Amino acid sequence: MKDYQAYLFDFDGTLFDTYHSLIFVYRYAFEQVGLECTPEQAAVFMHMSVQETCDRLGIHDLAKRQAILQGVHDALDFPENLARIKIFPDALSTLSALAKKGKIAAIVSGNTEKHIHLVLEANHLDDAFAFVVGNSPLRKPKPSGDPIFEAKKHLVGLPDSAMVYIGDSLQDPETAKNGGVDGILLERKGEYPDYSGAKITTLKALISPK
Repeated sequence: MKDYQAYLFDFDGTLFDTYHSLIFVYRYAFEQVGLECTPEQAAVFMHMSVQETCDRLGIHDLAKRQAILQGVHDALDFPENLARIKIFPDALSTLSALAKKGKIAAIVSGNTEKHIHLVLEANHLDDAFAFVVGNSPLRKPKPSGDPIFEAKKHLVGLPDSAMVYIGDSLQDPETAKNGGVDGILLERKGEYPDYSGAKITTLKALISPK
């Protein structure tokens, strides 16, 4: 595995197991506009922005779209929902190993920075990451390269070749490419057998010998 100086991680499904949390979040958000959301639908929606989700479902009413977005933001931070979120064991050991090697670890996510910081605080990982880039109405969401470009503002002087973005969805390596850095797909359960790019089945592979 190539050695990088800066390791940029996706949040949901990569560092933290948020699957059951997000099923609750999407069910709650859709209930606010009188719609149902099955676990199967939520499993798809959690890999895209709320805007993309509404577009896919043909929800064009601005009031409904805003209500769904607000519902997602509210439910994310409910105390009972935060308690559902756990860090993956391979993430914890990998972050520790990267820190010992003097590497930079950061989060680049489509989730909100407020939510990410709440989860980090709850898991006593406030100091594990150099910075967090969350979603913003001022930037295009993934798979646009904008989130990576924002991360680069924190890494002034570091060449693109020294950065890598790791995520568990196909949009993550696409985001990396659009942002001009290397991308690695995390495929813990063999979800993407046809993907031909760089991929790993555990985050521990990031610290394996070359």
